[in-house]
Amino acid sequence: MQVLMLASTLPRSAGDMQANFVGEQAAAWHAARPDARITILAPHSAGVARRDAVPGAEVVRFQYFAPASLQNLAYPAILPNLKRNPLLWAQVPPFILAEYFAARRIAKHTRPTLTYAHWIMPQGLVAWRLKRELGIPYVLQNHSSDLAVFDKAGAIGRQRARVLLREAAHYFCVNIAQRDHALGLFEGPEREAMAARCSVLPMGIADDDGAARPAGERYDIATISRLSRKKGLDLLIRAAEALAARGIRPRIAIAGDGEERARLEALVDQADITFTGFLTGDRKDAFLASVDRFAFPALAADGDVEGMPVAMLEAMARGRPILVSRDTNVEMLPEWSDIRGEVVFVPNPADIASLATGLQSLLETAPSEQLERTIGRYRWSNLIHEYLDPIEAALA
Repeated sequence: MQVLMLASTLPRSAGDMQANFVGEQAAAWHAARPDARITILAPHSAGVARRDAVPGAEVVRFQYFAPASLQNLAYPAILPNLKRNPLLWAQVPPFILAEYFAARRIAKHTRPTLTYAHWIMPQGLVAWRLKRELGIPYVLQNHSSDLAVFDKAGAIGRQRARVLLREAAHYFCVNIAQRDHALGLFEGPEREAMAARCSVLPMGIADDDGAARPAGERYDIATISRLSRKKGLDLLIRAAEALAARGIRPRIAIAGDGEERARLEALVDQADITFTGFLTGDRKDAFLASVDRFAFPALAADGDVEGMPVAMLEAMARGRPILVSRDTNVEMLPEWSDIRGEVVFVPNPADIASLATGLQSLLETAPSEQLERTIGRYRWSNLIHEYLDPIEAALA
């Protein structure tokens, strides 16, 4: 099978702060199907090679604006960049066109069996056009607020979303809420037919090789993510400050980097909070080994919603006690009824008093072998087959 994978972002180098779930999925795909030939098409960034290789895949990057130094739309993420600088809307049309022409060049050369579009907007548009022009079937991956973008365009946008979903060979949503949003675009028998072509699966987590990890400086509570508004990290800091005012000062670490870092650092007063910066490789492994508990207080911000945090699944797969909010979409896991009693659940982290109480409960929560066993399903070596089976059935 020859696969053309389209993505809005991809780590630009070793140690880049970009999440690498696209690359990890490609590596797991190739490990499960060694005859697969995968090409990942992703946006270019100044100073980055146009062609590269990652485990299991070739990487091609398309330039969408000139000079390259002005390409500021894609990284770290499109939606936050547009909100921070509305002038970047001028780069959206050339982004879509450049991605399409680059994808078409690759498709004419490699003749892919399948186009896999991470994010329905804009990659779904490109995949749909490739199907119309070259007859290449495509699969869609809905990550977070993809379909909400079409809603903003009213009836015309929703009609376009229906076309993209209707013509996909299969589509994946990372949680049930996304699936229900997609199915809400259809009625009657067609809705039932579309439900049969949808799978609800999160992005996977890295496999644990069983090796002992060197622990770094220990932390009572930590979180790891891109530092963006929807992660609720400002709420975590305010709750920690409320605890500090009561004389409770757990050691808290916030790992990651992003557009909110300066604002978040300015919120810290009495609480014992360390910002580690972005971590990868051995440094990330050492950090994870040094954390006793994790907190994920996500809260949707201005239409930017969480999908299913991979770091949350990683923490649970290690059996670590965790605090989660409703907007992490943890309730959308099919295993939720089995693990509900194993986590600290704070539905609305904007209620700082409740979040502070949740952090106190988290400090008293023991590790869970049940979490570790249950969430092991989502390690890529297991999960990739749940992706490949419906794709291969659809193509057959």
